[in-house]
Parts: sequence; C-alpha cells; structure tokens
Amino acid sequence: MKILNFAVITLSTFIGMVLTYCINFYLLENVIIPDPCYYHSHDTNVIFDIFYELPAWNGDHPVPTIFNMTFTIAIGAILGGIISTKALKRKDKAPNR
Repeated sequence: MKILNFAVITLSTFIGMVLTYCINFYLLENVIIPDPCYYHSHDTNVIFDIFYELPAWNGDHPVPTIFNMTFTIAIGAILGGIISTKALKRKDKAPNR
C-alpha cells in the first residue's frame, strides 16, 4: 500500500508541475503581457524583472527567466503533493464498505 501511495503522490506532483507550467505560460503570460512590444518604450518594475527578462536576441520582448520556470514548477509540485496527500488521508479515514 505504501508503494501505491508513493506512486499516487509522485504522479500528482508531476501532474501539478505540468498544469502550473501550462497555466503560467499559456494563460497568465498572455494576461500579464498582452503586447510584448509595449516594453520597447516603457520601463519595467522590479517584480517584472525577477520573472521576465528582455533579451536582445528576442527583440527586447519579455522571456521567462530561469527563476520563473523554477518557481512555477516548484509551486506545481507543492500543490500536487499537498492535494494528493490530503486526498489519501481522507481516503484512509473513510470507513471501508
């Protein structure tokens, strides 16, 4: 049973990482940066600079930083792990029928 629980937690953690990655880069990025050319003539703030960079090779358009990717994957792993462990605990507390 412990191997099954470990497999469920691992799979949920992986699914959480993939979901947060997709949400961040396909949904949030389009909401936060609707026009990437806006940053040609406007300054960015510190928080934006932590999560995005404006490299010359990309025409000074925002690109996610390594921190952004690491943060996104870590949040997904944490959320997936928490949700799966709570679901397994709730399953163990439920009366067997």
